[in-house]
Amino acid sequence: MSDRIRKEVNRNIIENSYYLINLFDNDKKKGSNKSITNLKLQKLMYFVEAYYMVKNKNENELFNSQWSAWDYGPVNKDLYNHYKKFGSMEITLSTEAIYIGENLPEINKDYIDRIYNLFGSFTAFDLVTLTHLTGSPWDKIYKSNKYPFDKLNESIIQKNDTRDWFSMQFDFLFKDSEEK
Repeated sequence: MSDRIRKEVNRNIIENSYYLINLFDNDKKKGSNKSITNLKLQKLMYFVEAYYMVKNKNENELFNSQWSAWDYGPVNKDLYNHYKKFGSMEITLSTEAIYIGENLPEINKDYIDRIYNLFGSFTAFDLVTLTHLTGSPWDKIYKSNKYPFDKLNESIIQKNDTRDWFSMQFDFLFKDSEEK
């Protein structure tokens, strides 16, 4: 990736989430019944970063924060804390947050759009199931005796494990986008 593009990437996970949430809101205004909760947001943003890392092999991460293995899959604590006030309800954004999201660099939007188009119709629990697949980074932490289930929230999912797993599990994403 060139230095010019690297400088354009926005690594703030909260600002990136604004754009993703607004995609759901825009589709809802067009009559879609898709919605997004904190749980669903966590999984989609995890996939956005994984997709980015696979497509940009020299990059170790998209977001400047870590993922932990929680009961329902990977969770970014910064993202979780920002949206926990919504509980399990649909997330809504302020006008300012919408503006910030819409003004993300195009490179960020491209990765978010790709994941939204592929996984946005999945339920939160469909996405949980995907992150819990045998051999996933979450599964490896869960199965290791290093982190008993009640201690998962303290674990860190290694980003290179996420990249490698996502590349193998969802290789169809990369073949399709390379043909374009």
